Amino acid sequence: MKQLLSKSLSLHLVIISLLFTLSGCQLIDDENKVNVKTNYSHYYLWIKSLTEEEVAQEVVKQKAQNIEGNTQANIQLIMLYSLPNSPTHNPYRAKAMLNNYPLAPYNDTVFDATDLAFIVMLKDQLNQQLLLIEKLANYKGVYQQSKKVNMEQLQKINTLNKQIIQLKKIEQTISERGQK
Repeated sequence: MKQLLSKSLSLHLVIISLLFTLSGCQLIDDENKVNVKTNYSHYYLWIKSLTEEEVAQEVVKQKAQNIEGNTQANIQLIMLYSLPNSPTHNPYRAKAMLNNYPLAPYNDTVFDATDLAFIVMLKDQLNQQLLLIEKLANYKGVYQQSKKVNMEQLQKINTLNKQIIQLKKIEQTISERGQK
């Protein structure tokens, strides 16, 4: 009897241990339904620490992952293109990609609040950067036009100075003839 009770207790302990072990396990969903969250602000800080060569390699890697259908690779490419002082810096491309990226349906599924805020901030920063680039281009155009006008005026002044010098020489010559 004691032996039967001991086996029953042992069986119960094994079952309880299995239940504890299984309760710690997480069921895996179909891979199409699994939403892998990425911390984009950490990724951005990481890519800022890379060398130019490493940034170029990361772009190649993210392009390949984007082709394979990795939705996060697209956002990571946008961050790589918006990275200042890098060989891949292209705010026009980053903004175009971000405009084409469907943010609204992914609010609750792909992005947590922090990442969504980061992406919206990135979009705002790209808008500001593109406006500044446009203003700079306009200022350069105005400067070039002003420089051209100034050069023309300088040439006219030089021509007038030469004419004044010639007139003074003519006046001096006439004056010298009048004294003889």
